[in-house]
Formats: sequence, structure tokens, C-alpha cells
Amino acid sequence: MRWIREHKLISALLAILLALSIIFVVSLTGNGNDNVATDAVNKGTNTVSKGLSAVAGVIKKNVTGIFSYKKLQKEIEDLQEENTDLRRQLAEAKIEREQLDQLEELADVLNFDYTKKKFKLVSADVTSLDGSNWTNVFTINIGSESGVEVGDAVVNGMGLIGKIQDTGKGWSKVVSIIDDDSKVSFKLARDTKQLGVVKGNSLGEINGYMLDSESLVSQGDIIITSGLGTYPEGLEIGNVKDVAYNSNTLLKEITVEPAVNFKNLEKVSVIL
Repeated sequence: MRWIREHKLISALLAILLALSIIFVVSLTGNGNDNVATDAVNKGTNTVSKGLSAVAGVIKKNVTGIFSYKKLQKEIEDLQEENTDLRRQLAEAKIEREQLDQLEELADVLNFDYTKKKFKLVSADVTSLDGSNWTNVFTINIGSESGVEVGDAVVNGMGLIGKIQDTGKGWSKVVSIIDDDSKVSFKLARDTKQLGVVKGNSLGEINGYMLDSESLVSQGDIIITSGLGTYPEGLEIGNVKDVAYNSNTLLKEITVEPAVNFKNLEKVSVIL
């Protein structure tokens, strides 16, 4: 009985075949009572016909269900594929937007019209740090094969980062302006005749002094590269946080907050 319940369609077909067999035997062995045999055959045929119709209905229902399931499955697969494609397009758009933002920032800092005429920029990723909390020295993933040379300036969208200290095929080492051994000649952005020199310190800040003891430097002033020495002219270094007069040197000393966030360096550009 359990097998019959679990195999209803097969059981129905077997029952119909059995009924057809009985009808066939009755029709052959009729003892002259043709009307009785004929009636039995007709009744049996009608019963079988109804059974076949029922079975056909079950088969049709199952077949329709199978095709409906396949259609639904195809629609689900199409939606999943469309969703994956939309996610990919969204990711690509996000990357393009981030790259565009970085280029726009870089163009503002470098005065793009001026830079485009004189310099070639090559973008790079930061691949490793020197292990300190501040990015004093780090490695990027481009080198001599891209035309990078020792002394080339390194920047990002916020301003000056440092310069190439060493280079090889596929890599370059960058020393930043906050390194103890780094020195940069600068001028005030609002008054380019006022010059000075800054260097990094172990605290991740920049300290320096004005060359003219009568300088009118003040807190909040933006300093940029002077063009004297290694770095091209006009790259933003940072803004003056503090000004103090040193009675021993008779010079005005300044503390500068770097324009670049050295704790979060991922992409940079090298000025060739």
C-alpha cells in the first residue's frame, strides 16, 4: 500500500492496463450473449477512458508544473545575472569617481595648466611602509621602467609628499618631507618674496624658519615650494600653526601642519 501511495501515477497506469486486459478477455470469451459482453466492454471502455483522462490530467499538470518551474528558474537566473552586472557597474563607477576626484584634487594643487606644460605625472600605489607610525619612508610600485629617477618629487591631491630616494625596476623608495633628514625651501603663498626652510621631525610635523628676520609670517599662512633646490615651484607644503621669535638666531621659527595626511597614503604621483 505504501508503494502505491508513493507511486500514484504508475499505479493508475497499471490499473488501466489491467482493466483493458479484462475487457479484452471478456469480449473474446462471450458465450453468445453479445449484448451483455458489448455492454461490459462499453462500460469498461468508458471507465478506462475516464481513467485515461484523469491520468492525462495528472501528466499534463506535472508537465506544466515542470515547465513553469524551469521558466521560474530561468527568470531567477536572469535576475541574478542582472544583479551581478549592476553590482559590477556600480563598483566600476565608484572606482572611476574616486580616480576623478583624485585627479581633480591633484590638478588644483599643482596648477594643472602650468604642470601640464612642464611635467609628466605618473601615478603609483604605496606598497609598503617602513614600519613607523608616520610614513617617513615608503615604497611605491613604479620605478626606472616608468622613467622615475632619484630626486623626482612625489605628490598627491593634497600637496607635496617627498622625493624619490632610490629606484629600480618596478619599485621606488620615497622619503617624505616629515623625515628628520628632509629639508625643503619654501615661500609664503600670499607673499612669494618671503622665503624660508623647513624640515621634518620625529613627531610627524614640520619645523623651520624664515630667512628674513623681519618676515611678516603669521599663523594660518600657507607655504609652498620655492623652486630652489630639488622640488618644483608652487607645490603646497602645509600651513603655519605657530610662529615664535628665536632670540639666539634672531630668526622667526615656525611650526607647520603638513597639507598631506601621512597616516593615510594609498595613491601618489611622481613628477618626472
